[in-house]
Amino acid sequence: MRSRILFVIISILVTGCISVEICDDDNNSVMVAKFMTMKEDLPADSTVASLSLYGIREGRPDSLLYNNQPSINTFDVPLDPHHDFTRFVLHLGEQTDTLELMHHQEFYMISYDCGFGNLFTLETVGYRTGMIKSAEIIDEIVDAETEEDDVHIWLFL
Repeated sequence: MRSRILFVIISILVTGCISVEICDDDNNSVMVAKFMTMKEDLPADSTVASLSLYGIREGRPDSLLYNNQPSINTFDVPLDPHHDFTRFVLHLGEQTDTLELMHHQEFYMISYDCGFGNLFTLETVGYRTGMIKSAEIIDEIVDAETEEDDVHIWLFL
């Protein structure tokens, strides 16, 4: 009987010394794109009336990321950690275009509790049908530490 009580007391003491930390950091890396237009030879913010956006991954079904999102001028999307490219289909009203981002990836340690995150370096931005007139990489580094006002690429309509 004494050995059982001693075992329970030791178990309580041992489990009381173990602390479990919760990861408060987000380890998802998202790329932020902003719609732009040229006004008087200067870039200016632009808003689209409706955006639907699909992610395209080889060997997987397309994933709907935005569904008729009204009055939007920026969007954020995850990049594909399994390839050196990521593709999206954008529907702006009746117009459609395919956006292709070429990038390379590295892993970095966020913290002991949160583990590793993906660090992407954007290399090129491509588009297909002409709805997007041009694109410019503003910040080539995409990581889990993206701030609220960060923008990685400008898409000129």
